[in-house]
Amino acid sequence: MTRDRIEQLLARQKEAFRRRDVEALTELHAPDGTFESPAYGVVTGREAIRDVYRYWYTAFPDFLLTWESAVIDPPRASYFWTFTGTAAGPFFGDVKVGTRITMVGATETTYGEDGMAATRHVFDFSGALMRTGVLKVKPA
Repeated sequence: MTRDRIEQLLARQKEAFRRRDVEALTELHAPDGTFESPAYGVVTGREAIRDVYRYWYTAFPDFLLTWESAVIDPPRASYFWTFTGTAAGPFFGDVKVGTRITMVGATETTYGEDGMAATRHVFDFSGALMRTGVLKVKPA
């Protein structure tokens, strides 16, 4: 996988996030690719990865993931991202509908000939659950 090809795939991914296009996002992953996150652990294969995207877009219909630039060292690319979205439905429990959240995280992706072979996301999942009202915290 060349640097140019990774840059092309990242541009397609950014555009798919901008359009909120679950199918386009899914097709960027290799058929047997993996997707890892604090929310889901590791899922394998396009169908399971599609389910992850669908879940997030159901919970946050206006979900947007953006990033400025990636560090590319073929066959890998990494970037810090910002997630914004408004809670509209269940999100690992009952949410405060209408709650707007923003969180930052990081992604590392390894690319193969069939696309994104392995993607790993790191973010404050507990914080997201607290901001959406799923996780209740008592003051000390």
